[in-house]
Amino acid sequence: MKQPVLGIVTLIVVVVLSLGTISLFEEATFSSWVSYLFMCLVTTQVIIGMTWQTSFPPAVGTMSQPKKGLCLTLMTVLIGICVAVFSYFVVGKGHGITPMLMIYMILTVTMTFWYTVLWHCWPVTLFTQNPLIIGLSVLVFSYFGGYLVFQLFFNFTFLQGTPVYFADADPGGMFMAWSSIIVGVTTVAVIMLFPLFEEWPVRAIKNPTVNVVVSTLIVVIIAVPVYIVATSVVGMDQIRYMVIVPVSFIFGTFIPLSFFQGELFTGTKQPVKGIVLTIICAIVGYILQRIYLYMGPVVSGMLVSGPAGNYQEEIWLANALLGLTFPLLVILLIFFQFWPLAGWKKQE
Repeated sequence: MKQPVLGIVTLIVVVVLSLGTISLFEEATFSSWVSYLFMCLVTTQVIIGMTWQTSFPPAVGTMSQPKKGLCLTLMTVLIGICVAVFSYFVVGKGHGITPMLMIYMILTVTMTFWYTVLWHCWPVTLFTQNPLIIGLSVLVFSYFGGYLVFQLFFNFTFLQGTPVYFADADPGGMFMAWSSIIVGVTTVAVIMLFPLFEEWPVRAIKNPTVNVVVSTLIVVIIAVPVYIVATSVVGMDQIRYMVIVPVSFIFGTFIPLSFFQGELFTGTKQPVKGIVLTIICAIVGYILQRIYLYMGPVVSGMLVSGPAGNYQEEIWLANALLGLTFPLLVILLIFFQFWPLAGWKKQE
């Protein structure tokens, strides 16, 4: 099976698998334990799929499918278990799947995309190209660096008086936790423009340090005004904005980049190609968001949106799109290389 049919069929398979998986659990279980455990896989998946290009360790990288996919998935699960235990007791203080713990996990994913997609593992890559060291640096930056950011900027006192507030798990940082994480998610949506535009225009900057500084400024200059306009000028509810705008767009970017393997509009030059792909990502992300919302009551029962329902629908949608579907698509598209739809394939 070839592109674009391969991408379309695989997208349908991934969506069906995701919704089928969600249907196996009560909504409360899916939005807590299931989503948490899947999110614990993401950073390792990015290391294996993006940083290592599924070629490290070499013994696994040269395997044929499906053995290669199984080994990479097993590696991810083993590291994910360690991450889950560390985060549960160190960050969550063993209180269960609390808002503090879930927001920390979202933050670690945000940190991962900053470090790998935007900075290309700078500054470690200035000193070594050893894949093991670079991979370990991603884990350190995402989880330990994320923990420092969590302590500094995230405050959960707005939950005081509720059953989900635990003082010992509240870092007491500078800003209201939802505002901090929503700004972070918005920056990831902007970061995903870089692969769509094939690093244009910063790819002309050859000095990696200058490139990182300029790229960072671009992300901040775009993301912060978008957040302010949407929440303060337009007046969108913060949590609803996060799910409807940046989360849906991020999910939409996986369509041309992952499902279609970057093969859309290959003859079109930048920045026109990036503009077209951005529009497509926004449209597809919106369509998929509506499909998931339509199927939500079918697989999880009635979902209540907005503050009246403690944002049950919004949190469910975010978990469904990025908490579950993203890890699944990485396994099927990157670890298993579209097997069996694309046939048996051995790494050259």
